[in-house]
Amino acid sequence: MNESIKNIENKIERVIVKWNMLENGCRVVVGLSGGADSLTLTHFLLKYTKEHNFHMTAAHINHGLRGSDADSDEEFVVNWCSKNDVELKVLHADIRSIAAEKSQGLEECGRNVRYSFFRSLCDDNTKIATAHTLSDSVETVLLNLTKGAGAHGLCGIPPVRDQIIRPLIEITREEVEYYCNYYNLNYVTDSTNFTEEYERNKIRLNIIPQLREINPSFEYSVLSMTKCLNEDDRCLNEIAEEQLQKASCKNGYNLSILNKMPDAVLNRAIIIAVNKIKKVRLENVHVKSTADIVRAECGSVTVAGGIQCTAQGNTLFINKNENKYNIEWSIPFSTPKSYLPDGREIVIQKLTKKEYENRLKFNNLLFNNSVNYDTISSITSVRNRRRGDIFHPARRGVTKSLKKLFNEAKIPPLLRNSAAILESNGELLWIEGFGPSQHACVTNETNNIAQIIIKEF
Repeated sequence: MNESIKNIENKIERVIVKWNMLENGCRVVVGLSGGADSLTLTHFLLKYTKEHNFHMTAAHINHGLRGSDADSDEEFVVNWCSKNDVELKVLHADIRSIAAEKSQGLEECGRNVRYSFFRSLCDDNTKIATAHTLSDSVETVLLNLTKGAGAHGLCGIPPVRDQIIRPLIEITREEVEYYCNYYNLNYVTDSTNFTEEYERNKIRLNIIPQLREINPSFEYSVLSMTKCLNEDDRCLNEIAEEQLQKASCKNGYNLSILNKMPDAVLNRAIIIAVNKIKKVRLENVHVKSTADIVRAECGSVTVAGGIQCTAQGNTLFINKNENKYNIEWSIPFSTPKSYLPDGREIVIQKLTKKEYENRLKFNNLLFNNSVNYDTISSITSVRNRRRGDIFHPARRGVTKSLKKLFNEAKIPPLLRNSAAILESNGELLWIEGFGPSQHACVTNETNNIAQIIIKEF
């Protein structure tokens, strides 16, 4: 074995070990298109299995986009796996039709179908190996640079993301081709790699060769940069996570604490907070728009995935903007507990006057969460708000519409329909967050009290 091929294989193995990609006894699904990159990865892992005792399955997707070329690629992969005794799973997918149905671009749809297929072949002890190289990572960095990406976007393709591993991420496409030539690995070539119809190809065919003229080691210089940026990004994300926990409050995040964060930390905190609700990829414009309403301490924006971010009443609320927030619901009231549609429980606990007074000394919110027990028998349902609802809050001497009460309390619109209301034949006796009505409140003459407890799950 010559020094060049030994150096390439050592690089691949160092990446596997450094990132703990493959443990003895695990399973790995490797994406095999038949191209040089994926064949190099599959060939290397085939040798690696004999030394480290893990099971490998190859997975190939015929996207149905290139007619006979796609069928030829599939035939090549089937024959190669058969000759090398590699288990193979094949998926046929009409990407063009699926993309049209889901209003997605062909590239996005193909990627989604590809990873969905890979995951369908996995269990808890399985890794998905993809053949992304250093050259792919450099192209991604340059693409993101043209779009004004921040530090995270310039970190390149990560070696590990969840169960996905990329053992070739520190070798170039030239090294991949050298590997194939050394081991006499024939491979298929996708003709679309040479058309400038795609942005990535323009960078690969035109931009990178020019940059290599300036610096022959350009790709490794980018690798050095991405490693530095990744270290910085990880550090800032850890700080953002810590600060976000400090800012956490009921239903959202404290704006005063968020506003003490420098922009670099706040931007990352926003990304983390949104992804706690739903895993989405936020563009810079989404992060900046959300940061703007945090700084202004008012406003509302919708970001990727239909997530609604609202700054109101010293709180940043982040919620899924789904139709369920507009649905009216009502359930029969029962004691000692009723189950709400959102999975919570509303529990009624009976207290004597003495018990109530003792607890009131240590819980100043108890009045708002209690009603005269004598009114319990008249409660017919637990429901959310309705258009035209009015309420006579205890000890305030006024009657107001729920809309006005919510506005005065600065309750975000997305949270208003989740507030539980106890109703007695059309009369509102208690509202979550506001307390009892004048008719149902506890007075000096009340002997038995119903404490209302809402349990979160």
